[in-house]
Amino acid sequence: MTKTCSRDVLLDAVKGFLILCIVLEHNSILTAQYDWIRSFCDAFAAGCFLILTFVWPIKKQSIYDMSNKYMAYWWTFILFITGTALLNFLLFPTDSFLSVIFNYFKATLFASPTDIKAASGFMYFWFLPCLSVLYIIRWLSEKAKLVSLFIASLAWLFIGVFEDERLTQTFFSLHVIAFIYILGFFYSYCHKPLINGDVKIRMLSIIAFLACSVASYFIGWQLFLAGGIIPSWQEPSLLLFYSIFMIVAIPGIYHLLAITPPFIRQIFAYIGKRSLIVYLFHPLVFIAFTQFFPIIEHGLLSLVFTVFVCVIIAVILEKLPMLNRFLFPRTVTSLIYNRRS
Repeated sequence: MTKTCSRDVLLDAVKGFLILCIVLEHNSILTAQYDWIRSFCDAFAAGCFLILTFVWPIKKQSIYDMSNKYMAYWWTFILFITGTALLNFLLFPTDSFLSVIFNYFKATLFASPTDIKAASGFMYFWFLPCLSVLYIIRWLSEKAKLVSLFIASLAWLFIGVFEDERLTQTFFSLHVIAFIYILGFFYSYCHKPLINGDVKIRMLSIIAFLACSVASYFIGWQLFLAGGIIPSWQEPSLLLFYSIFMIVAIPGIYHLLAITPPFIRQIFAYIGKRSLIVYLFHPLVFIAFTQFFPIIEHGLLSLVFTVFVCVIIAVILEKLPMLNRFLFPRTVTSLIYNRRS
């Protein structure tokens, strides 16, 4: 049962499952060996993280309070893209210094997946500015909800019509929000009935998730939200399939983990509570220990090692609260004054 007064451990476990799918999908050793990984993980993992944000309603607050809270994600984004852009320039000096500076400022200001990859060498940082802008759009839409939902429905139907190369140049990954927004709104009303449902609802959620998981391999298509590979009304079966998959994945994983041994749930929940840190560090850790210092060549071992090191980094940061607040401030003002919000 979902508790309103305390943190739901199983939701943390769901986040742990989702982040492990993302880490798995970014493991080039395993994806080269098993062709089902990307079609499975890309189908729901990143999208479900965004959809999960709709479970908690946007509070009524001033534009100052809203910006103060949600723009804090942008600071973390700037820090990580600055560090990786510098490393990219020092280790792979293929562009001129002026070109590097130009790409860097484009990425920090407009945050399109293409600009982010050009500046840092990685595309996955798209998630932070996208998350920040998603919260802001949700806050704005509260003032005109029906109009917003109508626009979101059209966006869900038509965003996939555009070429993927064009979509990857969209500022703040707005093309991802265009596809996700109406799904998140719909899921916000389904969440409690699906999570708190009776045995039949639980079993149906698990069966639906497992069925979609198997179908993702045989469907002959691969969703890639940040990369602009998104279905539209022109591919109605794909559009419905991936939308349904993302909707049923959260309750399906939730109830699947509920029947696992408690220590398994605790492991997933422990990782889930630290999912942002795992997300931001995992490609750097993987590349460091498989390419620059190639001490690990085994796929499964590299996956476990990557997650383990990222969790260790998270634990270290928790022991260093000032550094943790600097890297991951809850609000902009807490960053300025270096204090808890």
